[in-house]
Amino acid sequence: MEEKGKYLYCPIRSNEIRLCRFTRDADDVHAVLETFSKEAPHPKYSALSYTWGSDQSAPYRQWSIQIGAQSLPVLDSLWSFLQALRSKGTLLDDTWWWIDSICIDQTNTTERDEQVPQMKSIYNGASSVIIWLGEKSEDSNRALDFMHFLRNMDKEVVDREELRAILLDKKYERDSEAFKRFFLRRWWTRIWTVQEFVIPFDISFWCGERNISRDVVFDALMVADQCGPRSFRESVMIHHAFSRIRAWKLYRTWQSSGSNLNMPLLGLVAYFSSNEASDDRDRLYGLTGLSTEKHGLLIDYSRSVDEVYLGFAMSFIEKHASLDILSFASLYTASPGSTLPSWVPDWRKRLRPLVTPLMVSQSSNRIIGNLRPPRALGRDNSSTCYQASRTKKAVYSFEGTTLLARGYIVDTVDGLAGSNFSDLVQSSGKHLQCSNPARSSLEILASICRCLVLDRKDRYLQEPMPMQEFFDNFAFMALALVSRQKIDISSPFQDWFKQTRSLRLEGKTFENHLRDIYGEKATAIDFAIPLNMDAFQHDSFYGRFFDTVERMSLRLMTSTNGGIGMVVQKAMKGDVVCILFGCNVPLLLRRTKDRDNFTVVGECFLDGYMKGEALLDDRLIEETIRIV
Repeated sequence: MEEKGKYLYCPIRSNEIRLCRFTRDADDVHAVLETFSKEAPHPKYSALSYTWGSDQSAPYRQWSIQIGAQSLPVLDSLWSFLQALRSKGTLLDDTWWWIDSICIDQTNTTERDEQVPQMKSIYNGASSVIIWLGEKSEDSNRALDFMHFLRNMDKEVVDREELRAILLDKKYERDSEAFKRFFLRRWWTRIWTVQEFVIPFDISFWCGERNISRDVVFDALMVADQCGPRSFRESVMIHHAFSRIRAWKLYRTWQSSGSNLNMPLLGLVAYFSSNEASDDRDRLYGLTGLSTEKHGLLIDYSRSVDEVYLGFAMSFIEKHASLDILSFASLYTASPGSTLPSWVPDWRKRLRPLVTPLMVSQSSNRIIGNLRPPRALGRDNSSTCYQASRTKKAVYSFEGTTLLARGYIVDTVDGLAGSNFSDLVQSSGKHLQCSNPARSSLEILASICRCLVLDRKDRYLQEPMPMQEFFDNFAFMALALVSRQKIDISSPFQDWFKQTRSLRLEGKTFENHLRDIYGEKATAIDFAIPLNMDAFQHDSFYGRFFDTVERMSLRLMTSTNGGIGMVVQKAMKGDVVCILFGCNVPLLLRRTKDRDNFTVVGECFLDGYMKGEALLDDRLIEETIRIV
């Protein structure tokens, strides 16, 4: 057979789009590739969402399609899709397709830089979007059938317990396993597929020769989430699927209601940080189309990963006069070999964060945002907004990669409760004379209670903590452990109590403060309250405790000035609590060996300093803090 030359792309302008149509199916698949202006009438087209590598392997191009007299290598994962079209008899039905690996010249960096920002309009403008999950497996048809079954059962059966019994019935065991494997397919984990799932109106999932609608997948997932075992709800696969559903619901709410809902790029990048990317720059670039803000991030594949992340952090600070992005650096710490300073988040870190991963992700913070459900929209309350620096804008400058920021050093970490990862660090007792007048045990326990829930009732940080209700729950559980009553207290709270009971706060241990109030013979029976220890009920004391201590991994802290707060796991005695102008939450910083510079440790909840109280304290000295 005559050797065919490799296909050479013709240049394309930023306002143009290439479309592909398959024309002949012989020994080779033949296609035409034409360029159209997006500003003029052009054919209807379908867009394909798929992964460049298969579920088992990295991207390979062992196959080719013929365009005229030239040959264009195609990905193996795409070749299997062409085989599915062939089996369905629709390969040559004159459909125009937009497929990124064919329609973008991947070897032309300038073209990629210009075309990637257009992907939102490309997927939005498609008459349909096909999600190609890959070839049929031995149980993929069983998974699709089970999803239809779950959807129908949800419509027919009202009682959730009955649905739960069905899901746990052994005769559906193989169906459940097939259902789980459906969501383990690689497509669900890739960063680019997030916006390809959320933006289009009309999508369908293809698996082999069969397809299933988004509505059926949604409904089946909801049934499994509400009625399936807890291990299913907490699994990685469901996290990936539900992350997309959350984003889709919010995006549709924004699109249909014309509301001023914000989905900023920073919040999206954090929320989808557990997804995978072949190119780590795409952890930012791959979500730009989904962001509803003018983020100002330029797509430039000539820049290194570190340059892209540093540039994004600097542009965020400059655009918003805010230092809130520094909080993310405590979660997204620098990777080995990275040149990033400590104040810049390194998005290569793979995490599975909460829907509200940090305090700066509070619902009222429109420049970050979170992926709360639509029912929680419109509840933002300025009175429950963390505003440690009040309304002051950031006062900053850059010296290379060093950030110089104005603010106050308000306190120093003294004691730290133990945790599942760290031993207790006892307070020194130097703060005994600092509290004037000395606080009562009741006031200290109330402060601890506020810290354990970050002074909020809900995980979206919208509603104030109901003091009496939450304190009664807190005291009930703690007293049950002090008096060793036979009350079923959850293991996480038992662990926390054991790791905290001997921490001294203003000269007395936490346990002794409890005994001071309730007496040596006090018992939890004295509290006639219902006990709720469901970690999934997010507006209860225990649900909030579980979010703060278990999911966010924060630990109780005492300071040299007698303060009480919550800090990240890696906090150490001697770390300083700073309030930087333009940052809504206090930050924990650590002095470098030369004592002139600081590195970011993480967010800090410091009770009594979350509403700008530091700015009213004449004893504090404003200074420039160098963060490297």
